[in-house]
Amino acid sequence: MANSPINFYMQGKGQPLVLIHPLGLDHRLWDYCVSGLAEHRTLITFDLPGHGQSPVPDVNYTIEDISKSLLESLRLARIEKADFLGLSIGGMILQHFASVNASMVDKLILVDTTFKYSKDWQLNWTERARISREGGLEGMLEKLLEAFFTPEYLKKGSEDIDYCKHVISRMSGEGYALACEALSRCNLEKSATAITSETLILCGDRDNDLFKDATLWLSQNIPNAQYEWLSPAQHLSPLECKNDFLKIVRRFLQI
Repeated sequence: MANSPINFYMQGKGQPLVLIHPLGLDHRLWDYCVSGLAEHRTLITFDLPGHGQSPVPDVNYTIEDISKSLLESLRLARIEKADFLGLSIGGMILQHFASVNASMVDKLILVDTTFKYSKDWQLNWTERARISREGGLEGMLEKLLEAFFTPEYLKKGSEDIDYCKHVISRMSGEGYALACEALSRCNLEKSATAITSETLILCGDRDNDLFKDATLWLSQNIPNAQYEWLSPAQHLSPLECKNDFLKIVRRFLQI
């Protein structure tokens, strides 16, 4: 797994900006919130293992494994330095990546993410893995959408909500389960203090308390970090607060 090549999707021009999507979705998520940055950045996206067009691994893997695969794939693509942005599991991958590959990371953006999960959340990931293996994700669709978006946003409806429904309902149950188990095992407490890049942490003001608490913890433990809330938003704050998200990202990246 650690040496599995990653298939990058690239668009735009300028300094690379690597973006990593959250659990249950795929690289197309970024089309709904950052496509305008392609005028100033080469946007590099990819599908996590078992997501989108990436095959389902036949063995368990860790967050650190994906970080190692990312490193090798960037080297193969001859990318020596980039800005990085990760949402949820994407933010966890990038915490590890930035802590061990400081010279490759210019600026780092972590969105609606955490550094570890509580015991209750670990049990939750185990249960989600069981359900997805037994019956796929369709039975969890409504609860996932309720975690992703505020009730007001869901009620209005939008193309990005339709995108989420489409991708979740078609995702491999095993692919989702393996990712849940990787999240449950992950603990990045020691990585935070090793991150030297200028870091921006964003979180929806109505996201789960675990992510809001993690935003504050990360901002206090990553040496060169700042944070902002996106409002009103839950876990997919870049979709729910597109304009504010893009404005803050542009300002941080100075574009």
